[in-house]
Amino acid sequence: MMNKAKQKRRGRRLVVAGLCAAAVMGSGLIMAGANSPSRTSAKGSKDDGLTADLAIARVQSFDITTTASGELQAKNQIEIRSQLESQSTITEVVNEGSLVKKGDLLIRLKSDNIQTQIDEEMLRVESARAELVAAENSYEIQLSENESKTSAAQLKLDLARLTLEQWTKGDVEKQRQQLDLAIEKGERDLARLREKFERSEELFQQGFLSKNERDIDEIAQIEAEANLKKTMLEREIYWSYTHPKDQRSRQSDVDQAEAELDRVKRQNEIQLTSRDADRLNKRRQKTVREQRLAKLEQQFAACEIVAPSDGLVVFATSIERNRWGGGGEGPLQIGREVFPNMLLIVLPDTSSMVASVRVHESLAGRIRPGQRANVTIDALGGRALPATVESIGVMAETGGFRDPNLREYTVRALLDPSDLIGELKPAMRCEATITMGRVENALTIPLQAIFTDGAVRMVYVPRGNKYVKVPVAVGRRSDIFAEITGGISEGTRVLLREPAPGEVLNIPWDDAQLTAAGYKREENGEIVPIAPAFPAGIAMNGMMPEGAAAMGAGGGARSGGAGGMPALRREAPASGGGRPRTQNTSDDSNSSDSDSASSESSTSTPRTGTSGRSPGGTGGGGGRGGNGRGG
Repeated sequence: MMNKAKQKRRGRRLVVAGLCAAAVMGSGLIMAGANSPSRTSAKGSKDDGLTADLAIARVQSFDITTTASGELQAKNQIEIRSQLESQSTITEVVNEGSLVKKGDLLIRLKSDNIQTQIDEEMLRVESARAELVAAENSYEIQLSENESKTSAAQLKLDLARLTLEQWTKGDVEKQRQQLDLAIEKGERDLARLREKFERSEELFQQGFLSKNERDIDEIAQIEAEANLKKTMLEREIYWSYTHPKDQRSRQSDVDQAEAELDRVKRQNEIQLTSRDADRLNKRRQKTVREQRLAKLEQQFAACEIVAPSDGLVVFATSIERNRWGGGGEGPLQIGREVFPNMLLIVLPDTSSMVASVRVHESLAGRIRPGQRANVTIDALGGRALPATVESIGVMAETGGFRDPNLREYTVRALLDPSDLIGELKPAMRCEATITMGRVENALTIPLQAIFTDGAVRMVYVPRGNKYVKVPVAVGRRSDIFAEITGGISEGTRVLLREPAPGEVLNIPWDDAQLTAAGYKREENGEIVPIAPAFPAGIAMNGMMPEGAAAMGAGGGARSGGAGGMPALRREAPASGGGRPRTQNTSDDSNSSDSDSASSESSTSTPRTGTSGRSPGGTGGGGGRGGNGRGG
């Protein structure tokens, strides 16, 4: 019985040991063969001597990606705001989450006060219209009066001119002729009577006439002389006094008539201008009243807010709660006060959705519209939907009070049409993996196998039961893999973890290995990257040589050495999702230079090798595929 019990316990130990060995072997296969075109079998892994801590350098292809988190948004959405110019209260509101059609009632606001104002304004409009009609009639009457007054003044002037012309051409000529005729008659009468008196005198001397007859003829002569003098005096009086007086009097009548006409025209113009100004004033008052009434009617119509298009009802209060994490003033409900231009409802068009994620500023320059991405949505059970980068934000956003030095850009990726789009809603959390490039057929090792010793990037290669440091030249990288451009060859086994101090052989650097990896030893023994043939940090054909990248790493290591930087540091991922954690150690702050320099080697835009910074300045940011040390 005792032997049987011992045999059973021994069998259990063998089974447990076998399971553990299988788990270790499986882990080694996963770490060594991820994304590899040809995976190594369990037998091959055992033959290569691999464990869960080791991986093999292989020639394979991999994508250069970065992962960023954010939330879903509708590509097109309509913001509905209160159009009222005064404060109001909600009397009816649609349920949040409802699918509405164009023209459906969304919100009804209290409109009693506006209706009262409309009734009062309608009375004012009617009064203004009546006043305008009176002003128009007064203007027309004034026009008629002006015409009558002008015609009367013009007629008076015409008559005065005709009277002047009649007097000048008729009366004056007639009077001249009469005076001339009277003088001529007086002269002839005087001559005749003088001759008659002379004959009478002769006859009286001869005794043929009596003295009385002679005296009669003498008196007649004297009267003729007096009449002639009187006529000549009348002519002189007429031309000297009567004619100028009559001329001035009649000319004065003409002048007064002309002045009266001008005065009438001026008065007519003044009165007509006054009537016209009153008419325009009444017209403006009517227009203002009508506009005021129309505005009130528009405000009354704005109390009923209807859907401008089909969409999903999302309250603005819900968006604010999600954005600021606070309760705010409560949900949108009946009785809530509404202020002018207040955002009430958002109608997103859920038929087309975009993932709005934030990427670090060091990666924003490498993201271009048209790049492909996979968006993982938690609400769909972690299913990934394909998407295309649509736009990159123009301005960087800060990390807020939590991390004021953080700068991130918003990237919008449009989801491809799918049957699952209908299940999505705005504000769902998502994570986008953006493909920024691809490395084809390159010697590749896992990113966590790369470490730095000062300015040198290296890997740990097993030698017996120990490990030796081998310098390597690192090219382009992703969150998981790194391209090796020199230092090791295909099939080389590398350590995936940081070894314990007793596991590393203390062997000096080999100059041949350093040269193969792009380093050289200075006269003072310091190891530095080999300077490229062109100015350091300047990319050639969109690629950065490892020498320039290592130079950035070396500069960071040397500057941190005096501050007590540890000798060894694990390589951080080139890109990472989410918000990187800021680290205060001199080790990680210096590592940003070296990591960002190598990271920039995969970009197609020429840029300075040592100017790039990893997310948060901590060596690239810990994406999902990273080990978290760079995070």
